[in-house]
Amino acid sequence: SEILRVIDSLQLTETKQVATPVDWKHGDNCMVLPTLTDEEATKLFPNGYTTVPVPSEKTYIRITPQP
Repeated sequence: SEILRVIDSLQLTETKQVATPVDWKHGDNCMVLPTLTDEEATKLFPNGYTTVPVPSEKTYIRITPQP
């Protein structure tokens, strides 16, 4: 079960340009890879994404529904 979850997470990261947070389960929100620009993220995630505010005011933490 845990091994299958990890495999699902790795496959999702490889194919959909997202990262999965700790304790992620299929269907949970994912994180947009920080290497993607906002323009790329907008194209890849038509359902949108939410930028999480951080003290540094940087915009690298972005959450999206699982693609």
